[in-house]
Amino acid sequence: MKKLLVLAALTMAAAPAMASKARLSSLGNASHLVDTQTLFVNPADLNYVGDFATLEMGDNKSTYSATDVTRAPKAEGGFVRTTSFGKVGAYLGHRNDTTTSFIDGVNVSTFAVGGANGTLMTEQNPLDLFYGNDFGGMKWGFDFHYSNAKNDTATVSQKANTMGLSAGVRTDVWNAYARLGLMGKTESDVAALQSPKLESKGLYKVGGGYWFDSIYAFANYEYAKGTATVSNADTDITKNQYEVGMVNNHKVEGGNFFYGISYLSNEVKQDSTTSKKTSTSGLPFLVGMELDAASWLTLRGSVKQTVIVGENKNETANTKSNLTNDTTVAVGAGLKWGKIELDGSLAGSTTGAVNGNSLLADASLTYMF
Repeated sequence: MKKLLVLAALTMAAAPAMASKARLSSLGNASHLVDTQTLFVNPADLNYVGDFATLEMGDNKSTYSATDVTRAPKAEGGFVRTTSFGKVGAYLGHRNDTTTSFIDGVNVSTFAVGGANGTLMTEQNPLDLFYGNDFGGMKWGFDFHYSNAKNDTATVSQKANTMGLSAGVRTDVWNAYARLGLMGKTESDVAALQSPKLESKGLYKVGGGYWFDSIYAFANYEYAKGTATVSNADTDITKNQYEVGMVNNHKVEGGNFFYGISYLSNEVKQDSTTSKKTSTSGLPFLVGMELDAASWLTLRGSVKQTVIVGENKNETANTKSNLTNDTTVAVGAGLKWGKIELDGSLAGSTTGAVNGNSLLADASLTYMF
């Protein structure tokens, strides 16, 4: 037990190295990480990251065309502070990934007759409120998510609103979390499409993990359902995704080295006049490291690739592929000045070319109180 507690302390220490979306992406979004961004997965993590204020650079567009669906990170930021009655926090601008992907999918899908690209508005100015405390030796956390926006122009009227609740618990050995979508709807009055809309009919995600010495075993499941209405035709869209896996984390001089593997299955099904679905499954293998190159510099990176089995199938486009190249290398850095860290990823991680203009892309600034 003592070894487990020491390992957890090393992994979850509230140091400025825990900084941003850039840190997580540079480390392949490994499931054992605890960061200012993992609060949106397990709200109990706010008890482990210390008090902080963080700013994430990104765009602030309110509407997107089809070519914008693969977009730059969203501008966002917030804080967490310790009070006499527990940990409290507020965060601005963090969009829910599942909700956003649903809206993007409808905006560019082939069943959106007449061209609905960019018609449905994504989440606007979302707000997250956090609360955490220690009950009975376990650290708990809660997150309330809300957005409500309307945009009227000379040619179109758009509305979008969402609401959700998350809860989680974490100890030095295990953790568990659950997320529930309470409300979600986006609509437009485009006459050519007879007022298209997308309404949530259910969203939840559950998951957790357990430390076996240096090995972190984890599992999660996500379900989401929505109904898209375009030209008075309803299409039910259902997503089922689950992942089980493990990560082996090793403390090395100046940092951490880890590797892990998981089985991931994701299926999105459209039920209309003809049932269509896309599915992805495989064994992604991940290797990563995070090292202090100097007292003021942290370097991190990872490589990820599907191995042994892997399938991508799209019944709508009638395509199928197995184990095609998906090797991804990500690299990032954190510059530290006392309690302040400027954190970022290197754009050359995906393009292969790094120059002065691409250094510390997806940057954030974090202050640890």
